[in-house]
Amino acid sequence: MSQDNRLLPSLPVERGLDRPLSDLAQPKSYGSSSLAEPAHLREYLNVVLKRKWLILSLVLVVTSLVTIHMYRTPSIFEAATTIQIEQKQNNILSTGKGGVVINTGRANDPAYINTQLRLLENPALARQVIRTLDLQNNPAFFGGQQQSGFIASVKRIFAGEKKAPPVEPAPGTLPVVHADEVTDNKLSQEELDKLEPYELTLAAGLRVEPIVGTNLVTLKFQHTNPELARQVVNTLADTFIYNSGDREEARTQADLKKLGERIAELQQVIRAGDEQRVEFLTHNKLPVGELGDNLLAQRQKMLSEQLLTAENERKDKESIYRAASSSPDPWSIPEVQESKRVQELRKQLDDLKLKRDEMRQTYTDEWPGVKKLNAQIVPLEEALLRAPAEVVSAMKTRYESAKAREDSLRRAYNLQSGQTDAQNRALIQVGVLKQELETNKQEYDTLRQRQRELENNAVGSRQNNVTVTNYARVPHEPVGPARTRTIVLAFLLSLGVGVGLAFLLDYLDDTLKSVDDVDRYLHLPSLALIPASRGERARLIGGRRTPAPKTEGDPMTALALTSDVRSPSAEAYRHLRTSLLLSSAGQPPKTILITSSQPSEGKTTTAVNTAITLAQTGADVLIMDCDLRRPRVHANFGVPNARGLTNYLSGERDLDTLVQTYDKLPNLKVLTSGPIPPNPAELLGSVEMRRLLTALSERFTHIVIDSPPAISFTDASILSTLVDGVMLVVHGGRSSRGLVRRAKQQLVDVGANIFGIVLNNVRLDSPDYYYSGYYSNYYAHPEDDEEVEEAEEGVAGRVG
Repeated sequence: MSQDNRLLPSLPVERGLDRPLSDLAQPKSYGSSSLAEPAHLREYLNVVLKRKWLILSLVLVVTSLVTIHMYRTPSIFEAATTIQIEQKQNNILSTGKGGVVINTGRANDPAYINTQLRLLENPALARQVIRTLDLQNNPAFFGGQQQSGFIASVKRIFAGEKKAPPVEPAPGTLPVVHADEVTDNKLSQEELDKLEPYELTLAAGLRVEPIVGTNLVTLKFQHTNPELARQVVNTLADTFIYNSGDREEARTQADLKKLGERIAELQQVIRAGDEQRVEFLTHNKLPVGELGDNLLAQRQKMLSEQLLTAENERKDKESIYRAASSSPDPWSIPEVQESKRVQELRKQLDDLKLKRDEMRQTYTDEWPGVKKLNAQIVPLEEALLRAPAEVVSAMKTRYESAKAREDSLRRAYNLQSGQTDAQNRALIQVGVLKQELETNKQEYDTLRQRQRELENNAVGSRQNNVTVTNYARVPHEPVGPARTRTIVLAFLLSLGVGVGLAFLLDYLDDTLKSVDDVDRYLHLPSLALIPASRGERARLIGGRRTPAPKTEGDPMTALALTSDVRSPSAEAYRHLRTSLLLSSAGQPPKTILITSSQPSEGKTTTAVNTAITLAQTGADVLIMDCDLRRPRVHANFGVPNARGLTNYLSGERDLDTLVQTYDKLPNLKVLTSGPIPPNPAELLGSVEMRRLLTALSERFTHIVIDSPPAISFTDASILSTLVDGVMLVVHGGRSSRGLVRRAKQQLVDVGANIFGIVLNNVRLDSPDYYYSGYYSNYYAHPEDDEEVEEAEEGVAGRVG
C-alpha cells in the first residue's frame, strides 16, 4: 500500500505556489485588541432594539391582561367600628381582721386582651352574626363579590366606578341570636355546610386591630356593598358585647357548681385518709404520734459492725493457717519460731548438749553421767519435733473458732435485717399515706379559696367591661383593589422580563452576525460584508414575485448580484476585491480558494462574483469549480459541464478545450468540474492537480477556486495547501461560531493561509449594523421602493 502524501509538503519543483514552511508554522493572529475592548451602552441598546417587537408584545399582552383582570375585580369598601375592652377590676373583701385583699379579677393580665382579640375572630361569633342578619338568605352578600364580564370591565375602565345601590337595613333593633343556638350540636350538618362559605367570607373580610397603648380595638370589615359592610361590623360588635356578659356569668356559675362538688368530695377523702393512717399504724405496732428513734435500726447497725470485725478476724486467722499448712518447711513458719514452748525446748536441749559435750572431754559415752544426759536429750528432741505440728493445730483451732463466731453474728444480723426492713416498709407506707393526706388538704384549701374568688367575681361581673365607642358609618370611597399600582407594577415587571428575555435570546444566539463578532470570536479579518439580495429582502417583508425562467439577471443566479453596478451587492463585492488584492504583502494573491464551514452559506456565489469583480479590472481571471461533489459554477454561468477539471486530472491534457470563456467578460475564463468522480479527494490531492495550478498560474493573473464545505469534506483542507490563501464564507445570522471556529482550526492545522472572513447574506436593516440606514437609503432603487410598498399594502390588506 502506497503512502498518502497529499497533505505533505511537495518538492520545490512541484510546489511553486506553496508558501515557506515558516509561514505554515506561524499562523496569523487577529483581533487580540478587541478582546480587551469593554462593552458599550450602544451594544446593549442594539440588543433591545433588535427584539423590540418581542418586548413590546410581551408588555402589551401582560399589561392588558392585568388591566382587564383588575377592572373585572369589583371595588371593595371598608367599614370600621371601635370598641373598648376594659380589664376586670379587683374586688376587695374584708375578712374582719382588716387589710386582707383577694384578687378576683384580671387587672394587669396581658393574656386577657389577647384572649378577647381571638374571641372576636371566632367562627362561632361569625355564625351568630350571619344568623342575626340572615345573610344566608341575602343575595347581596355574594352577588357583588363575583367578577364582572369582559365588556363590563372595559366600560369600567373608561366610564369609572358605578355606585352599588344601598341595602336598606331591617326595621327596628335586630335581636341577637344566642351562642347556644348556633353550636354544632344545635345545627344539622346540612345547615353547617350551608353556613360555611358565609363564615369563610366574613372571616376573610374581617380585621381586628388593637390600638397600641389603649384599651380600644378597631373592627374593620371589607365588602363590595358599603351598607352591608357597615351592618356586619356593627352587628359583630353588638354580638360580642352580648356574648361577653353572658359568657362570663355562665362560666362563673358553672365553675362554682364544679368547685362545690369537688370540695365535698375532698372532705370525704381527707376523713377516710385519716382513718386509714391510724389503722395502719396500729396494725404494724407503730406509735400513733410522732415516731422517735428507730431501735431496730440501731441494733442492726451494732450487729453490722460486730459482723464486720469478726469477718476481718476470721480472714486474718484463715490466711495465717493456710500459709502455715502449705509451707514445705515447718520451722520456717513465723508462728513456730515465735512459739515460747519451742524456744524453751530449744534452750533446755542446748543446755543438756553443752553439759554432755563437757563430760565427753573427760569421760566416754559409756559413762553413767553421759548416758543420763543422753536419756534426757532424747525426749526433748522428740518434743521439739512435735512442736511445729502442735503450733499449726493451734492455729487451725483459732481459725475455726473465729469462723464459728462470724457465722453466729451473720445469722443474728440477717434476722435483725429482716425485722428492720419490714419496719422500714411500714414507715414508707405511712409516709405515703401522710403525703397523700397533706396533698388532699392543700387541694381542699386551694379550692376553698378559689370558691370565694368566684363568688366575689360573680358580684363584680354584673357590669359589662366591653362597650362600643364608635359605630361604623356607610363608607363612600373604596379601599381596593389598587388598580393603578398593580397595572404599573405589571407594566414594569413585563418590561423587565421582556428586556431580560431579549438579552437571554441574544446570549443563546451563537451565530455570527457582524464584523465585531468575527473579530471577537474568530480573530480573523473581515474582508467584506455582503448584504442580502433584493429577492431575499422582498421575501423577508412578505412580498411576492412572479416565477420566471432562470436567466443571468434573475435573482436566483449569482450573476444578478453584480449585474447592477450601483446595487449594494455590487459595491460589497468591489470592496471584497479591494480587500483581497491588499491581503498579501508584495503582490496580490494569484490562487484563491473559497470555502465555507457548512453547505448553503453562499461560497459559490461569492466565488462567481469575486471572479467577475477581479475580471472587471482587466486582469485575466479563471474561476475553477473544484467542488467535485455538488458543482454549481456552470449553472450560474450557463455553460455546459460535460467536460472539465476531472477530465484533465484523469489524463486529458488539452487544457484549451476544457477552459470556457464568459461572453460578457472575455478575460474571464471558466473551468467547470466536469463529470462527478467517485474519488474527489484523491484527484484534488494528486500531483496532476499541483501541475495544473502551476500551469494555470503562468497563464492567468488570478485563479478563483470553489471548493466543498471544509467541515463536511477534506477537499478544502487538501486544496488549501496548494493555493496562496483561503477565503472563508460565513452566512450572517445563521452560521454557528463553534462550527466556523472548527473550520478555521481545521484549515490552520494543515498550514493554510486564511485571508479572512466574508460575511455573506447580511440583513443591513438589523440593529447589529451601525450603518444600516446609510446602506438601505443610499443604495435604494425606485423599483425596490415600489416592491416594498406593494408588499406592505398586501400585508395591510390581509390584516384588514
